Amino acid sequence: MCLEHKKPCFTKENFSVLLDLNSKLTEKLESTIEENKQLHEDQKALENQIACYIEQLRLNKVKQFGQKTEASGQLELLLSVAFDETGEIGQPEEETEESLLIESINYTRKKKTTGRRIDTSKLAREVIIHDLSEDEKCCGKCGNQLKRFGEDRSEQLEYIPSQLKVIEHVCPKYSCRCCETVRSGSKPDTPLPKSMAAPSLIAEVIIKKYEHHLPWYRQSKIFTQDGLDIPANTICNWFLGSGEVLEPLRIALKEQINNTKILQADETPVKVLKKNARGYMWGYHSLEPDNRFVLFEYNKSRSGKTASDNLEKYRGILQTDGYGGYNSFRARDDIISLGCWAHCRRKFTDVVKISSKSGKAHEVVKWIGKLYQIESEAREKNLSFDARKELRQSQASPILRKIREIITKSIPPPKSALGKAITYALNQWGDLTRYVDHGEGEIDNNLIENQIRPFAVGRKNWLFLGNERSGKIAAFFYSLIQTCRLNGIDPRKYLIHVLTKAAGMRRGEVDPKNLLPQFIDRSLLD
Repeated sequence: MCLEHKKPCFTKENFSVLLDLNSKLTEKLESTIEENKQLHEDQKALENQIACYIEQLRLNKVKQFGQKTEASGQLELLLSVAFDETGEIGQPEEETEESLLIESINYTRKKKTTGRRIDTSKLAREVIIHDLSEDEKCCGKCGNQLKRFGEDRSEQLEYIPSQLKVIEHVCPKYSCRCCETVRSGSKPDTPLPKSMAAPSLIAEVIIKKYEHHLPWYRQSKIFTQDGLDIPANTICNWFLGSGEVLEPLRIALKEQINNTKILQADETPVKVLKKNARGYMWGYHSLEPDNRFVLFEYNKSRSGKTASDNLEKYRGILQTDGYGGYNSFRARDDIISLGCWAHCRRKFTDVVKISSKSGKAHEVVKWIGKLYQIESEAREKNLSFDARKELRQSQASPILRKIREIITKSIPPPKSALGKAITYALNQWGDLTRYVDHGEGEIDNNLIENQIRPFAVGRKNWLFLGNERSGKIAAFFYSLIQTCRLNGIDPRKYLIHVLTKAAGMRRGEVDPKNLLPQFIDRSLLD
């Protein structure tokens, strides 16, 4: 600063210093702004991550302490259907005075009776008459003979324990003393050579294990109570041996995969004891009316190659969930891939369970409920495949467009529960909507899941499979039992019959295909 004029003096050096300082401050400001922007982005990402963790925590609490089924989600669907029966596509209307008018609903229902009536018409009946003695049939006041005017009847159910009996086969021998010829009678074929187990006993232990879920050691204890000591490993050997002699039947059942045009597939894990590893039961369910069957195949891997090997020659409709192991089928031109709305709905229902207020997930669940209402109508009317296709195209297609419009309006954080649900729906959208063009297909994969459920129940009882060999035979017997149930056949009677035909199949005298539950002559089982 100049002392004479008391004014700042700017030299070239001062001006250059100021320019450098300004440039540095500008750079620092830009850096601070950029850093602040990055911090805001990081903060937003952390907030989204925390929100996802909170959602996951809520969902885990619901799964652990809430209802174990989709009952709450089903209730949501039923309510949405019950309170919106117009079938119009659009937003729910706001309540007005006209909409709040009281509506009178008339319906009939069965009168509730005390207790539950058990049908005893098919049981053997023993009638015991508790009559008065001859002396009691005289009137105590006047001495006249009493006359019968009616009776009281009541029923009791009595349990007769199961029985074990020994069938001793005696084959007399005859010889010719002149030419030393020897002849003897021949006993009937047995399913397991050199085994004491008759077909009825083998069928019983298999039914108890794979339909009633009783492990071998429990069955051994029951036999002990009945007075017969049969070790658990002996029962297991019967099971393994019967699975091997019925191998032609298993091959014939597996061949039916290529003879159906509509198939559902799913898989479930199972523990294998020998290697302490996890294996998988792959399930295939035919929806063809004249060829209804279930086939379970055990494999130690969940790789998509397992399904590819089993369905290498399959041509037709294949319905699965969104598991990536089925992607190879979605890319094949000779397979029509259908998705599963139950899996899609489940993901949105999870969001509903942890949400404190109504939102996009609630709206999607409501419209999915309308899709299921259409399916219920088709079942109630027992529509043909062509009629069901026409109904879906006219009523379900607009609803599908509405659902897509809702889920594409805004995209939430991908890792959030809603984001995962929307991502699943969009990724599977082609497969999810294709069912409307195929009346023979279903809206979801629930039918095959229902067939797997007995296996899941049994798994909680017997806990594990012994090894790969027992896993494959267990899969076979689950297949037979579930196929019998699908076709209205008593599995016990069926197993007894096919076990008596095991030797005939081994010699090539009986065609295994004719013994499959969906093709067998039912008069043979009476």
